[in-house]
Amino acid sequence: MSHVGTRGGESFTSPAVQRERIEAECEREGLELLEVFEELDVSGGKTLDKRPGLSAAVSMVENGAAEVIVAAYFDRLVRSLSTQTELLSRVEAAGGKVRAVDAGAISAGTSGEWLDSTMRGMMAEYQRRQAGERSREADLAAIDRGVAPWPIPPTGYLRPRTDDGSALPYVIDESVAPALRAAFALRATGATIMRVRDQLKADGVTLTHKGVGNLLSNRAYLGELHWGKEHRNLRAWPAIIEVDVFERCQAKKLAPRGRQTPSGRLLARLGVLRCASCKGRMTVGRSGHPGGTLSWNYRCPTLDCEARAAIKAEWAEELVVRQVRRTLADVQGRASIEADHRAAELEAETAQAALDDTVATFTAAGVGAEPSAVAKLSALREARDAARDRLAQLGQVSGATLTRAADRDWDELSIEEQRALIVATVMTAMVFPGRGPNRMVLGLYGAEDEHERILSGAARRALAE
Repeated sequence: MSHVGTRGGESFTSPAVQRERIEAECEREGLELLEVFEELDVSGGKTLDKRPGLSAAVSMVENGAAEVIVAAYFDRLVRSLSTQTELLSRVEAAGGKVRAVDAGAISAGTSGEWLDSTMRGMMAEYQRRQAGERSREADLAAIDRGVAPWPIPPTGYLRPRTDDGSALPYVIDESVAPALRAAFALRATGATIMRVRDQLKADGVTLTHKGVGNLLSNRAYLGELHWGKEHRNLRAWPAIIEVDVFERCQAKKLAPRGRQTPSGRLLARLGVLRCASCKGRMTVGRSGHPGGTLSWNYRCPTLDCEARAAIKAEWAEELVVRQVRRTLADVQGRASIEADHRAAELEAETAQAALDDTVATFTAAGVGAEPSAVAKLSALREARDAARDRLAQLGQVSGATLTRAADRDWDELSIEEQRALIVATVMTAMVFPGRGPNRMVLGLYGAEDEHERILSGAARRALAE
């Protein structure tokens, strides 16, 4: 469903109704229904990587776990020709099939099948575009009246309605507005986002770090309504914040980062992501068709690797973060990181002492220039440097960071804190060649078996082979 909201009744084709049609179709066609994916409040016009349910279904076909994807209605499957093309090409390349109860088999295998599926896809996209244009006209008229075209008002405002349910311009929520004015005033003096967040929390307004940043830059608090780049109403509703205070807050911002660089990805340059074929470190980059949508990927950079692995950045990051958070949610997992820190301190001291003792011994014996002595000292220095690096990694993880991560506030951590927790928890994350997200094997620090594996799908089969 592209939008659920308060819809219901006979005109609402609910997921339950769609599922019944899918179950009946599977029974007629002799298919075993393995899993049903729901996508609520997800537009059929989105790209495949932004369709969580459909992407999961495609991955099952590519991994050999399923053979057919079934939808209740063609226009519930896709409403974008480009997404339809990717769907069919990936499923059919894996030997799978796609069906819709109201349309039968959907394919691009022959010229006739391609024509039929393309015509259906074109009509579905046309209907989506037409509905969007009509909705846009209504939104523009609402903006002129000072009515925001989105349902939830910003913190500090209320949305009144007429007797017939029509929305009116926002009004100030006087129970919250004083806290917001104090927060803006504090930020205008140069206070950090964290300090402003703490002040808001003390005043009864709880927001994430990102939420506070968005609040402080939201021109809605000046009474302005902006919709896209072209449409705005600068006096849509009463302002909570004065212009000069708001502008001083904007002056406290850091310079914009601009376009994200590869090193801005969560796992970039951490060294934990490895190609399972050659054990080499994977690098991050973008791929796609010129003029089309580009996506971030991690891939093996070794040209002579026999089977270079690559994986979508979102998939790799999601699996690693999920496992790190699961580890940190466990008291033993957090205790393991603290114990690792103490062990790393001891290891660094021991490695330095071994190096110092050996240097003193070789110097006294006058053999410091001997090839064997040079090799021995080189190995000891490498061990000392490795111990120091591990200690530095763990030193970035504070007790407060561990607590926030354990309390499910991962998104409130800075990217540096998130990376520190990852390298403190994950020893290696091996990526196997293939397609789909389930191709990773994670080795964790502090596990009973230092090579404890978290694996699924293609990775499990590859190890079995």
